[in-house]
Amino acid sequence: MTTVWDLSRLRYTVRKLTGKFDTNQLPDSGPGTFTNGFSPVSVASPPGVDDYINDYYLYDMPEDARILKLRDFYNFFTIPNCGTYTIPQWINQIYDPIYIDNYQFAWYQSPDVFYRIWPELNFIDRNLFTPDGSTSTFPFTLTQTPIQQGTVVIGLNPNIDGQAAGALETFTDVDYPIPLDIPKNQYFVNPGTLTGNQGGTGTIDYLTGAVSITYATDPPSGATSSCHYHPYVASRPRDILYWQNQLFIRPIPNDTYAVKVMAYMMPSIVLSAASNAQQQSSFRATTASAGAADAGYIQGFDGTSAQAPFTGTQNQLPQFNEWWQLIAYGASLKILAEEGDWTEYAALEKIYEKQKLLAQRKTIKQLGSQRIPTPYADNNGAGPQFPIFPLY
Repeated sequence: MTTVWDLSRLRYTVRKLTGKFDTNQLPDSGPGTFTNGFSPVSVASPPGVDDYINDYYLYDMPEDARILKLRDFYNFFTIPNCGTYTIPQWINQIYDPIYIDNYQFAWYQSPDVFYRIWPELNFIDRNLFTPDGSTSTFPFTLTQTPIQQGTVVIGLNPNIDGQAAGALETFTDVDYPIPLDIPKNQYFVNPGTLTGNQGGTGTIDYLTGAVSITYATDPPSGATSSCHYHPYVASRPRDILYWQNQLFIRPIPNDTYAVKVMAYMMPSIVLSAASNAQQQSSFRATTASAGAADAGYIQGFDGTSAQAPFTGTQNQLPQFNEWWQLIAYGASLKILAEEGDWTEYAALEKIYEKQKLLAQRKTIKQLGSQRIPTPYADNNGAGPQFPIFPLY
């Protein structure tokens, strides 16, 4: 006899624990599922059992249990001339050690310390174009290249003849972080877009320095121009700042480098009970056009066919079989909390805590055999054991 801890078993256990056997009262799949087109949840279309299971499995369990099985190296590749990378939605925590082309490099979480080492000091070009009062479009070339994305500011200074200068338009660009969860959008955006605060438009080539701007209103004669920007020298990265769910890599890469960093990840769904079962990621990228924002969504158990490249109706199971009872109890607690049944909630919470300890048992035993690391733990008198950073 083979026991399968799949979505059907989870649904049955949740209904038994909560007493919600009527599918009219609590459907299996809510309106916010992939197959139903993400219809909004309402009183007439309540969330289903799958929604509560996914809420617990994808969001609550990784934070509440902190199981070592969810810790792994996260790997990605740098894009030449791109220094900012957005962490995927399915990464819960990211931390050192970090390796670039298998060299271990410095990890920072304080912008204050990081930007003391890598200050983004702007260079200033003056009077690369001269307003005459009747021209709105100006092409010119910045003198220092390449130019870091998100650092360009092009402004005007009023003339000193005593006449009113009016509104002087300023152009700026934006940084284009690489979205690590959307592979088709991982490319260097060049030329970039310049946007004026009065409605003007423009473009900039970050590699050649070629700029073209069009003012909404012809700038007055006698005004002088200034262009502020940060030029850089692309090279092999050796320092990384983690800030606001983004990685800032310096120097800005000059090539495609393999990056490996420790991370706690969102659990995935597996398609069979085998130890080498195929996994479908919790994040599904959509077919949005290149450059589109948020082109993807988090998807857990859905009871339908698996995502590409898997086809056909598949059994959907937790990433590890021993988690299924913890998931069932956790989802049941969320349902009871929304129902306001605090008596049943308090009784079930005790069993939930026991299941959580069982799920964490391997993690506790693994960590319990290790000495707590300190700066002096490996001090053998031979001096600091730091990696050598290549300077090229």
